[in-house]
Amino acid sequence: MPGMVGTDGGSPIEDGVSPIEDGVGPIKNGVGPIKNEVGPLKNGKSPARLKIGILWGLVFLAAYGLVVFEARQKGEKGSVRATTYSASRGGYKALYLWLRELDIPINRWSKSLRELPQEASSILIADPEVGPGRGELKALDLWVKNGGTLILVVRPPNVFLEYFGLRAERPKSKNNEREVLFQPGSYTRGVERIQSKGHSGLNSDRPEWVFHLRDKWGGLLAVKNHGKGHVIALSDPILFSNGGLREGDHAALGLNLLLTHRGEGSLLVDEYHHGYGRATSVLSHLGQSRTFAPFLHGMVLLLILWAGIGRRFGPPRSPSREETQTSMAYFKAIGQLFQRAEARNLALETSVRWIQDESKKLLVDKDPVFQKKIQEEKSNLKKRKLTDRELLLQVRALHEALEAARRKVS
Repeated sequence: MPGMVGTDGGSPIEDGVSPIEDGVGPIKNGVGPIKNEVGPLKNGKSPARLKIGILWGLVFLAAYGLVVFEARQKGEKGSVRATTYSASRGGYKALYLWLRELDIPINRWSKSLRELPQEASSILIADPEVGPGRGELKALDLWVKNGGTLILVVRPPNVFLEYFGLRAERPKSKNNEREVLFQPGSYTRGVERIQSKGHSGLNSDRPEWVFHLRDKWGGLLAVKNHGKGHVIALSDPILFSNGGLREGDHAALGLNLLLTHRGEGSLLVDEYHHGYGRATSVLSHLGQSRTFAPFLHGMVLLLILWAGIGRRFGPPRSPSREETQTSMAYFKAIGQLFQRAEARNLALETSVRWIQDESKKLLVDKDPVFQKKIQEEKSNLKKRKLTDRELLLQVRALHEALEAARRKVS
């Protein structure tokens, strides 16, 4: 056939191969840019920056793992968190929601005590997990002297209690089974039964402290006037927790303590010393942990190992040979690009699941408008592939639906 015979008189089959070989040329040239991306990872010869990134990534994961492990052990051995965000038995969410149902102006406070507003009349600090920062105790002292009421529901010994002159008291006799002793007044009005499971007693050498409740473990409730304000201390945080609020007359006692000196101002519940509102990091937690010293030693050994293996400080190595790239690498890279196109649908699916989890935490997952929006987005996942703009608009619509449902409930 014309055009099939080569000029050198070769066979048609041999000449017919040349167009195919020439056709591979562009593919080989197209592999060039991809070779720089794929080659080092395939041969294990990653750049120095990638090695450093992997090293510090391992260090961060090790630090994070140590902090999580230590926090979990503290959680198993220690008490539960007395925060209004916790619905567990030791949390204070039931008290917070109950006071809101009674139309009492109560708000969570997630800032430093140095920023306490003057319009607030009372603040509740319940079993804080983090101690006071620099200048917080002096600012709190001044705020109380100017007319504020501080309610400390704290297990002694504690820095807050010690600052205002209270210390822990141990019972003198283990067989002391006396009943609760009440000091008549506005703090114990309507209170007849206190069912404490045990606590450290309160005591003080300062005569201004008046004890209104005592039981077999020691002082339970102490009050003192402080300038124009008041300091109220209760040594058993379990009494006002989710599991203890309904027992005995604990609810009546809680109302007495929280509302006796509230006036017309708002009641604040401290969440700052439970970790909310703080700019914390893994390294800051690690610096205060007992595992900091062994972690530092391990990091030094890791750096020495890295230096010994690397080219700069380690033994010389012969340059490795780069593998010859074929057209198959090009087709593999094209296949990866097509796989990345599916990531938009995966991102939307992940966002839908996250929004559903958040709605359950905020108790708005039963809202009909919100449920309809979630169903629409789930159906969109099965119809077609998304563009970047469509993904952005749909995720934004999900967040707006969640925010609208939250505002409706609040």
